[in-house]
Amino acid sequence: MAAMAQTDPDQRLERALDEQREQFHRELMRRSLRITELELERDELRAEYESSLSWRLTRPLRIRAYLRQRRNAATGG
Repeated sequence: MAAMAQTDPDQRLERALDEQREQFHRELMRRSLRITELELERDELRAEYESSLSWRLTRPLRIRAYLRQRRNAATGG
């Protein structure tokens, strides 16, 4: 009978840990799915913007800024 009393708390602890592990796993999966959704939305938005007139009109400005940064990096600052 003492052996049964000893294993009962151990079994309860093990069940509680299993339940907590399962909840943790579900939360990780939920967050992972949300991150994937947000990344897809971001990529979609980026593609939409990059095909817009605004993106095409500002291309020379982006190129100029890139070249200026390159030049500054080459000259040390």
